[in-house]
Amino acid sequence: MSNRPRARNAPVPVPVRPPRRGLGVVLLVLGALVFALLRGVASLAPDPTPSDVFTDHVVLVGVPGRSVLTGTDRTVLAAHLDDAQTGTVNTRARYLDGACAAGAWTTLGAGRRAGIDGLCTPSVVADGDGARVTDWDARLAAASASRGDARLGNLAGSVPGCVAAVGPGAALAAARPDGTVATYAEPDAWVASGERLSCTVTLVDAGAASDRVITDLAGRDDVTLLVSGMGPAAGSDDPAMGVFYRVGTTLPGFVTSASTRREGIVTLTDVTRELVDVGRGSSSAVNTIDGSPLAVYPADLSLPAIEGQVREVAALSDASVTGYLALAGGGTLLALLALVGVWRRRWLLPERVLTLGSVLLAGMMFTGAVPWARSASPGLAVSVTVWGVITVLTLAALGLSRLLRVPPPIAGAVISAVAFTVDAALGGPFEPGSLLNSRPVFGLRWYGFGNVTFAAYAAAALVVAGWVAHRLLLARRRRAAVVAVGAIGAVMALCEGWPSMGSDFGGIVGMVPAVVWFCLVLSGVRITWVRVLLVGAAAVVAVGAVSVADWARGPDRRSHLGNFVQRVLDGDAVDVVSRKAVASAETIFSVQGIVSVVVGAALWWAMFRWGVPRLQGRFRTLRLTLVAVLIMGVVGTLANDGGIGVWQPATAYATTVVGCLWAASLRSRTGSGEGLVDSAPALRKGPRGA
Repeated sequence: MSNRPRARNAPVPVPVRPPRRGLGVVLLVLGALVFALLRGVASLAPDPTPSDVFTDHVVLVGVPGRSVLTGTDRTVLAAHLDDAQTGTVNTRARYLDGACAAGAWTTLGAGRRAGIDGLCTPSVVADGDGARVTDWDARLAAASASRGDARLGNLAGSVPGCVAAVGPGAALAAARPDGTVATYAEPDAWVASGERLSCTVTLVDAGAASDRVITDLAGRDDVTLLVSGMGPAAGSDDPAMGVFYRVGTTLPGFVTSASTRREGIVTLTDVTRELVDVGRGSSSAVNTIDGSPLAVYPADLSLPAIEGQVREVAALSDASVTGYLALAGGGTLLALLALVGVWRRRWLLPERVLTLGSVLLAGMMFTGAVPWARSASPGLAVSVTVWGVITVLTLAALGLSRLLRVPPPIAGAVISAVAFTVDAALGGPFEPGSLLNSRPVFGLRWYGFGNVTFAAYAAAALVVAGWVAHRLLLARRRRAAVVAVGAIGAVMALCEGWPSMGSDFGGIVGMVPAVVWFCLVLSGVRITWVRVLLVGAAAVVAVGAVSVADWARGPDRRSHLGNFVQRVLDGDAVDVVSRKAVASAETIFSVQGIVSVVVGAALWWAMFRWGVPRLQGRFRTLRLTLVAVLIMGVVGTLANDGGIGVWQPATAYATTVVGCLWAASLRSRTGSGEGLVDSAPALRKGPRGA
């Protein structure tokens, strides 16, 4: 044995058992069985029931600012609990403007979110029995600005019969593509005439007379009545979800649609689709509407249950802010504690704090497994829940670290990757209440994985893949390492992109290049520009295959992946791509985005400059792993409209893992052997490209 002193930063070699050859196969089979079982459980979830209209007339009464049930709503619903369907509706128009009711009415008439460029006061003049929107040309220009693709007049132009309007706001939704309205009346005159209905579909903006109109129409047997919040009240920009219900149906319960996949939540474009179907619109018209037909989850309704559902949806938007503040406050205290540990060279403190960081995002997602929004104090409930879940996952990571003899952040990555995979396999039931998901009031993503969820999932999965490759390389099993990375990446890409799981178009685009690159370099293949292009082509093929499969399911069952294929066929996909590119660029070149890029670049430079050389002996595929995460972060940022929302969590997760490994290595040098249980001896020869 040589007496030559060790290099200063060299890790202390500790014997590590190489992975057993049959263990990988056993784990693969077991994982496949568990995954299949979870998918089977997901298939047992009840499907919503289509709900047809059997009356001669359908009337929608839109009421700006109606985000909670009023006395009139309670009275009407109490009398129709056996034939009512209730819920909430997202009324947001395009984000180019401040919110106002005119934007909601315009979106209803277009079947797609429409911009109005501040035209919040409709100008309507009577023209015989009909009317004309006098500023229609300005509204067409506003809708098409910034590559907007909303087709004003789509509702009235898609049905063979007429669409009547009562009130100026309703005229925006009932107008034909040329700005004319087939049948129009002012609210007072229409009420005085006995609320006569001459068209199959009638839209009503009755203003102060709304409650009277709702009460009168709810008592008629020849009418299916729809009542909907229609944007904020005059003088307000409150984007709150609106109340929605319809009476005169045959099946009571909570409304839903394929657009939201959420019980008790629909969008205005879903209402457009329902009205087009009622008016016997053409099948080709359906392709120009973003919404899906209304459906219902049958239930025995009661006023407390209806109001509870409205409060629950509101809490998902409002109380989640309290959860974020609780995370920020607790995170700040923990960061200060970690800094104290660094200052006093007590490396256990930063190591434990960073171990918590390795499961933080998974904990935010798993918060959705608890129905905190139903609590009487949802803000307190979500705060306690998220920190409780994070604490449990942190303890689980520490326990798994000791059990498997792996570093705590690797155990945290395993737990995180498994958590996201379980959620995907079950169909994403944790996403509605997840603190990683967008709030309902924004109306951005209703189901599947959003940008932050994708970045967290992908980063954790790549870290796990890198560690598995590291252990297999220690056993001189390079081919098995390549297969393992490919298998982990394939499962993650499947969970991320499949329509009934993550349903994330940009996630596949961001993940596939990182995994393919990882496999190529790990196998020793030299990277050339041709191979780089092939990697990009692999991503396009993967996302194309999933999207076409989703498109083939039909317009009533497609996710946004299949809808994009339809837009390609319709020739307006360029507008969608350009809008997403602009949205991504806006996040990157904002103040927050620029700061994130600069700080992130510095962190990545520090990880490659100092972290990798120090830790390479204990995690010999660390450089490859970090490069794969970086590829995912960069491509995902450019491919998703969330932009910087992918870069930030990807960078944060990589920094957390490297920082925790570094803290453990420093702790091992200060005399505590406990930090070495996860270490692995360096080999004399690393993999090509490592």
